[in-house]
Amino acid sequence: MGNADVALRIMSFNISSGLTMDGRLDLELTASVIENAEVDIAGLQEVDQNFSERTDFTDQVKWLAKRLSMHAAFGPNLTAHPADAKWPLQAYGNAILSRHPIKSYQNHLLKKLEEGPESEQRGLLEATIEINDEAIAFFNTHLSLNEKQLERNIEELLGIIRNQDLPAVLTGDFNAEPDSPHMKRIEEELDNVFGAPASHPETYKKEGDHGQKIDFIFYSRHWQVLEAETIDTEASDHRPILAVLALYPKA
Repeated sequence: MGNADVALRIMSFNISSGLTMDGRLDLELTASVIENAEVDIAGLQEVDQNFSERTDFTDQVKWLAKRLSMHAAFGPNLTAHPADAKWPLQAYGNAILSRHPIKSYQNHLLKKLEEGPESEQRGLLEATIEINDEAIAFFNTHLSLNEKQLERNIEELLGIIRNQDLPAVLTGDFNAEPDSPHMKRIEEELDNVFGAPASHPETYKKEGDHGQKIDFIFYSRHWQVLEAETIDTEASDHRPILAVLALYPKA
């Protein structure tokens, strides 16, 4: 059995910059989804930090952390200098929110292909989080639509995760289906909270489109899955995944 003292409610959620299914900006709805699920640690994708007019140039990381009384880490993958030097840097990327202290974090910029329509800079945000005097490694990413870049970035992130020995969790929007070679490659080293590909629920859907299974929570051998589900919400075009993971007792 897992260690009941270290059982965590983990969420992976592409928040679409706080834009709802019908295109309204409603960051409060985003926060409510996280709050109502009683999340301990969330990996968020598509997060704006003073980024654009579409989100009122809000620092969404700071806003969500304050609203939810959580610690935060941000990994900017796209940045832009504002027209006025007095304004803060504009950034877009991934975030981690945690009820437990974040001891350290770093953003790994993954290798980018030559310029093209799908050559957007991607990153892997890594945080060391302290839970009841134990440390875990939490990773969050949003990978490319480009097959070659996706394949290359998966090898990069697996190498980064492999290079540490803490219990690890990986959340993210991988832009690949569970039965794809890309996800099968990850499952050679980590496990999917939903198990077999057929058990993985749809997590993304646009109007008139069939549902896609592209959001995931993976975990290392240190963990046991107690629960796993998706949450039905209009807060984003992605459904968040919620899983309860318990650490196995140390030998």
